[in-house]
Amino acid sequence: MMGHANLLFASGQHQQCSEVLLEVIRQVPNLADPYHTLGSLHETMGRPREALNFFMIAAHMTGKDASLWHRLAVMSDQQGFTRQAIYCWSKVLVKEQDNFEARFARARLYPLVNEPWKAKQQYQLLLDKHPGHPEVVKALVQLYHDYDQTGRAIELLEEQLDKYYSYVDLTHINMLTELYMTMGYYGDAIQLINRSESVICKQEPLPIDLKARRGACHLHMGDVTNAQPDLDQLLAHPVVDQDGETVQDLYILVIQECSKLGLHREALPFMDKLAATPGALQVADDWLMLAECYCKAGELAQAVGMYTHKLEELGFGDKRYLECALQLVQLHAEGGDAATATSLLSQLEDAIAQHLLVLPEGEGQQLTLFLDKALLLLRLGQREAFAESLLPHVTSLLEQAENNAAIIKAANQASASGAIPKELVRALKRRKMFARKGQRKQEAGGEVASVFKGYISKDRRRPHVKEADRAAEQLLRRARAAGAVSGAENTDFEPDEDEAAAVGQKESDNLPAELAALVAAATSDQEDMPDLFGDPKLYGCFIEMVHVLLELGQGEQAAALVTRARAVAAVTVGTKDTPWRGPAVAQKGRRGSGWPSKAGAIDGNISDWGPAAAEASAAAVAADRRNAARQLREGLRLLAAEVEAKKGNTEEAAKMLKTVLPRWPYSWRAWSLYCSCTAQLGRLQHWMKAVAALRAKHPDSLALQVLAAHVDNMSGDHTIASQGYASALIRQLPNEPLLLLCLGVAQIDAALARHCKERNTTMLRGFAALHTYARHRGPAAEAEAAYNLGRAAHEVGLLHLAVAHYERVLQLADGAQEKVGAAADQTTQQLAELRIQQQQQGQQGQQGQQQQGQQQQGQQQQGQQQQGQQQQ
Repeated sequence: MMGHANLLFASGQHQQCSEVLLEVIRQVPNLADPYHTLGSLHETMGRPREALNFFMIAAHMTGKDASLWHRLAVMSDQQGFTRQAIYCWSKVLVKEQDNFEARFARARLYPLVNEPWKAKQQYQLLLDKHPGHPEVVKALVQLYHDYDQTGRAIELLEEQLDKYYSYVDLTHINMLTELYMTMGYYGDAIQLINRSESVICKQEPLPIDLKARRGACHLHMGDVTNAQPDLDQLLAHPVVDQDGETVQDLYILVIQECSKLGLHREALPFMDKLAATPGALQVADDWLMLAECYCKAGELAQAVGMYTHKLEELGFGDKRYLECALQLVQLHAEGGDAATATSLLSQLEDAIAQHLLVLPEGEGQQLTLFLDKALLLLRLGQREAFAESLLPHVTSLLEQAENNAAIIKAANQASASGAIPKELVRALKRRKMFARKGQRKQEAGGEVASVFKGYISKDRRRPHVKEADRAAEQLLRRARAAGAVSGAENTDFEPDEDEAAAVGQKESDNLPAELAALVAAATSDQEDMPDLFGDPKLYGCFIEMVHVLLELGQGEQAAALVTRARAVAAVTVGTKDTPWRGPAVAQKGRRGSGWPSKAGAIDGNISDWGPAAAEASAAAVAADRRNAARQLREGLRLLAAEVEAKKGNTEEAAKMLKTVLPRWPYSWRAWSLYCSCTAQLGRLQHWMKAVAALRAKHPDSLALQVLAAHVDNMSGDHTIASQGYASALIRQLPNEPLLLLCLGVAQIDAALARHCKERNTTMLRGFAALHTYARHRGPAAEAEAAYNLGRAAHEVGLLHLAVAHYERVLQLADGAQEKVGAAADQTTQQLAELRIQQQQQGQQGQQGQQQQGQQQQGQQQQGQQQQGQQQQ
């Protein structure tokens, strides 16, 4: 029969061949040949998945054919079955322990399943047997780089250069150069490239990528003369040559390095050539980078022209059009062309309303673009439009979050009630965790379509735990059959689909209330909705919307939104990792510079790779998450205090702030609001005590340092207050106008004190600080600065200087804005008082002169009388 099957296979009669082979398997199920032939048959018919399955069965039956395991490993890797490929390579190594290809390929796959420590061990074994092997060194350096072990990567490459220089090629040089630049070792990078040029590249020119990096290193070293030849050669090289090879990454490297150093003019030729090259800059992030560099170079028109050209190329049918158009609107807004920006934004809104634009497919990207458009409205001063566009979306998110919070709260109450067995509660929580983070390895390990499921540990669950897991899975299937959406996957011990559906239809309404609440929490789809508190941009827009509503006089609506958000956060954002919550926030991968990224990368900060280190890292991440949750709740409390203060409930706002300030001693926003509330309530003594107490606990807080200086100044300790202001200026906020103003006022008050020893010096220091304050305030606040200088001169009695400053304020008030007009009103009042003082001083001077003249006349008369008496 096997011979007949082989003849049918050779003659192309695949269907008949398959039937004969299946009959052979039915008669002799332990024979490997029919499985192997079926694998070849399916491979010929273009069915690689079925071919792989049959080959796997044949390989397990024979067990001694290393070449077949090798073939299966390659096929598994090509089809994405990583664990199965690792298993097959391990089978090859069992038969051939010195097989370099198998061990190297298996090491390459370990990081893809979050086991980089195993990859490191395999690479080290290869290096022990093959010292200095160039490909192994490259792979191990790549592994170190992917997990942020830059120091180890540099040590390995330097050892390769010292001991095994005959194995070194330009790829090693390129890797080490980039690592040197990452660590800031620009001089070492230049020496390495120069040595490679003289030793490795004797008969051929140095590659353009090394020349570009050498030029960038010379720029960092401040040697523009030596950098120019390498950069000129890169500039002469086309961005995309005739063969389609591109050096766009090198252009971007030079542009970014020049931008970091502030050499924007040197980067302009590279930017212009890159922007003018057809086919270059296909990624929106590259457009944004180039636009930012143009703006830093003062060439805003070039950035606008680049985006305008890109819009013309893309058209409405391109998914990148909306993002590009929003960036163009932002550029117009930054350039002060609000009319053009508003017009473009209106055209975009019309195109979206008419469904002319093709939006990105991902909901997350659509949400990001929507928030960008809303923030542009706010930047253009359209606050009402910003609130109107964002309010329905935020309201909808809060409604969904409130529903999930109610489910979580009911589940927590049911868990604490004791009505449901603890093992069943834990099993439902485990099913929810598996739905969020992936199934257990015993339940497929993510490779559900493969024959081999990956390395699995022995099922060490106790019988009662297995029974609870089975009962929990049956409950979830009943809920799914009744119409709920379950995140659980089918497992080996699950009942049949039809049977589960029938049971669910009959018994879904008979669950106790507590158990129904737990099942609802385990089957809720929280991962499909945007996270109001987890998305930084979305949460920032929510805060901005609350502030806009307060500015528009809609305080009640703002208070209602904040109250709802706090209620949701109190349940869903707990200090503990509640199992009923949605999925953990996925960390975005680090963007490298030309290095391929590894899937499933773990925390790169761990130095001792392995399961124990991973568990320690997970504990640290959990602690950081709890700290972030606490800060989020306190931030919402601070926002609620702002709302209450804006509504006039100063007492309630002060109560909220008392619990926030001990945890937020470094927040200017919190202290500013607290100072405003205490000033309105007239509780100056309480404010001074609170500042002194927290200042003692947090001496490094800049906000408390400035407030303590205010307290000293108000208490009459002007010298100590001046020291506090000066310390804040020198250490943390140099040339801050507010602190310079406070320092000048404190110095002048100290000079006017009764027991001041260096009165003139202190007075000069005070006026010097005030003049420095006026210079840093700039022309936009010249009226404010002139008024403060006039008040200072008025205070010390320099009336002629005060009059000059007051008159300058009145000159600036003609045709000025409201702020200058308000300053002018105060100036007029102060000038009137000053005139009265001058008149009083003049009258007093006249009276003094009259009295002095009368005294002189009396003295003369007395002298004449005395002379007359002497003559008599």
